[in-house]
Amino acid sequence: MGLKINTALHFAKGKKMALAALLLLSGVGYLSSNAQFPPFKYNDGIAGRYVNKQDAATFRSKAATLSAGAFDLTGVLPAGYVKDGTVDYTSYLQKGMDEHKTVIFPDFPVLISDKGLTVGNGANIIFKPGSKVLLQPTAKDTYEMLRVHNVQNVNIYCPVLEGDRKGHMGNTGQWGMGIAIRASKNVNVYAPQVSNCWGDGIYVGGLKDVTSSNINIYNAWLNFNRRNGMSISSVDGLKLIRPVISNTYGQAPMCGIDIEPNNNNDVVNNVTMDNPVTLNNAKHGINISLFRLIGPSPKDVNVTIRNHQDDGSAVAFAMGGLKPHYDVPPMKGTIEIIDPVWKNNVERAFRSYKPNGYAPSVKFTKVSVLKTDRDGRDKPDPQSFMLMKKTISSESKMSIQD
Repeated sequence: MGLKINTALHFAKGKKMALAALLLLSGVGYLSSNAQFPPFKYNDGIAGRYVNKQDAATFRSKAATLSAGAFDLTGVLPAGYVKDGTVDYTSYLQKGMDEHKTVIFPDFPVLISDKGLTVGNGANIIFKPGSKVLLQPTAKDTYEMLRVHNVQNVNIYCPVLEGDRKGHMGNTGQWGMGIAIRASKNVNVYAPQVSNCWGDGIYVGGLKDVTSSNINIYNAWLNFNRRNGMSISSVDGLKLIRPVISNTYGQAPMCGIDIEPNNNNDVVNNVTMDNPVTLNNAKHGINISLFRLIGPSPKDVNVTIRNHQDDGSAVAFAMGGLKPHYDVPPMKGTIEIIDPVWKNNVERAFRSYKPNGYAPSVKFTKVSVLKTDRDGRDKPDPQSFMLMKKTISSESKMSIQD
């Protein structure tokens, strides 16, 4: 699964450019002015140590029951179609998706334009081994390769999407998404692989004050996306099961998973993450930043994160800061981080961008902070652990238990 990265995307050989300089230039993100981070180095093999390669096979078996009656999108491609992903087939693929509820993508790479593909109500979309959607390089700062907007009862099996960041023709913006789920209900995405997007690998949010609900994403693999591996801005009911998110770098916030609402009309409730793995992300493994959620409409925020593993991100877990005072009551609810293992963090294991007095209560349980020695053994890192514990204990709304 390792990707060969064009060296032009990395820092020039022999130079060390502080990541903080990149953030300063970008001018994007509440946290950018407060944080300094070390240079980023792409790690080609780290995800392979955590990804279960049987996951896709398991979900393909699940999709097999649908395949018998599915329409193969190869049937709508023009005569003489190519199989090397060099010809734009967006309109042909969209026609097939519009005319059939259950479709199978060709078992070879297909190229689409920045128009992207729109998923309809009740759709079942199946990617076979060898299926892959490539984005034609664009100068646009906004795109959505697979658009899931205002729909319900959708199942997407084993999608493989590769964005255009290597060949992107512009240098502005941050909103090029792989899979964008907005204002949708009852959506299941199984074993997605999304890489090289100009913005986020997966985005889950709302549209026109309509939030998404009952969204389930299983065994995602998100690598080398530019802004975030996954952004969560508005959802009531999200299950994120065993994602592996690595090498997020290029445009702030640069988090593996970023929970960051856009305004007071958004919702962050009933969010559950089981066994999320974040690896070598330039800024945070997981970040929760709620400052835009505060407003006249009272908010109840409930997030549970179990068995989070982070290896090598600058900061494993962060809470974004708020203002010291608002003219509205604090948010209610609870954020729980249970049994996390954070190791080899370049800057620190946990960071709080103070103050957090208007946030929900945040509870940490059985936190392990480790460092890998020269022999490859993971050992406790007492100094980093005490710094983390001191930071948490200094916050009035945070607590930590052994």
